[in-house]
Amino acid sequence: MATSHRTADTGVRTPPGAAPAWVPLVDGAARRRPHTPSVQRVVGRFVLANVVAVVLLLAGGVWAAVEAAEDESLADARRTTDLLAAVLVEPNLSPPLLAGDPRALADFDARIQNRIPKADVIRLKIWNVDGEILYSDEPRLIGQRYALDEEDQEALRDGVTRAEISDLSRPENRFERSAGQLLEVYRQIDGPSGESLLLETYSVYQEATSRQFEIWSEFAPISVAVVLTLLAVQLPLAHRMLTQLRAAQRERELLQARALDASTEERRRIAGSLHDGIVQDVSASALLVARAADQVRSAPADGAAGQVAEGLGQAAAALRESVGSLRSLLVEIYPPDLDRDDLPMALADLAGRLRPRGVDVRVTVAEDVEPSPATAALVLRTVQEALRNIAKHSRARTVDVTVERAGSGLVLTVIDDGVGFDLGPKVEEPTRGHLGLRLLADLAATDGATLSVRSAPGAGTGLRLEVPHP
Repeated sequence: MATSHRTADTGVRTPPGAAPAWVPLVDGAARRRPHTPSVQRVVGRFVLANVVAVVLLLAGGVWAAVEAAEDESLADARRTTDLLAAVLVEPNLSPPLLAGDPRALADFDARIQNRIPKADVIRLKIWNVDGEILYSDEPRLIGQRYALDEEDQEALRDGVTRAEISDLSRPENRFERSAGQLLEVYRQIDGPSGESLLLETYSVYQEATSRQFEIWSEFAPISVAVVLTLLAVQLPLAHRMLTQLRAAQRERELLQARALDASTEERRRIAGSLHDGIVQDVSASALLVARAADQVRSAPADGAAGQVAEGLGQAAAALRESVGSLRSLLVEIYPPDLDRDDLPMALADLAGRLRPRGVDVRVTVAEDVEPSPATAALVLRTVQEALRNIAKHSRARTVDVTVERAGSGLVLTVIDDGVGFDLGPKVEEPTRGHLGLRLLADLAATDGATLSVRSAPGAGTGLRLEVPHP
């Protein structure tokens, strides 16, 4: 393993074959990252949902009130026609009238003409079951015969008073077309000989439903009061929920901070115990074994002494490698607070973990790189995860770790000559393998950095971290 502070213009080795393109992982990771809505957003959704519900309830109440008012207005029109039939029409019907006698018709006209306008009726017709108009205040209709529709025939059978918008396109209604939209009310009446007749009255629709607003105004305040009361009840609940959510969030953050502090403290304690205990013991053992080997070599030479010296030298080398591995393990367990001068040594300690596996790791840190502690920690964490993946999956023999400036930012590249892999499935389905790639992408995105990867079967793997403001 070689560690240097020179620039890395020629220090990065490209794997054999054409290098694949860099594929950013931040977008894919961010797309799959679970989103935890903020307290304000949760409460905002709650309030918005309640406002929408209130508006819908208010609109529904208004609609129901309008419908009820319209129904009541139509009921008033039906009652008016019933009153006309019972008080004015049926008592004045006579056989001569039904036979079309002019004097009987004139007498009937005189009795009703001054009264039906007071009932807001602009046209009145009396039909027999054969569809002949026996009487109308429009003389031109008397004696005319038209086919009764199904509703008229049904009214003759069941005696129920009905009201509907008049179809002015029908020929029997041609004289009413100039009056605009009309409300037609029809019902069965009894003739002087007990025969069934059909009475129809026509009123201007707007006048017939003029009480609609008056009736609606009686219903509307009740609906509005209920809805506003519901809204007033929801506001304190929303405020209480907001308070509770904020308190829960603060408690959760406090618990997370305590858990992190406890974890950090435990890792620090373990790292301190290793550093002050076994690392010092192994280091001292390496020195003692190396000194013993030197003493044996300086003694009178013979075959047995040479073998002992060689064994002691190998033991000393193994102990020194163990010390290096332990120091790398300490960096993984409890990374130091890094600055510009600490980063190369920390990277070298991480690289030392791969040396016993026969992997040559070349670390190059440019002299003009001045990362902040947070950026140095991100670089160290990325290299740590990259080297862990290399040790597990790549079967690489050499690895180049390069940290250099790029404009106002910093670029880290980790390139190996291992077996590589098909990048597409790993990026699209990170849960099936190389989960560390997604974790690194999340970590980079949190700090505003971009993580990219390139790989192909047999072409090795490259990891690239771009930090815009180190």
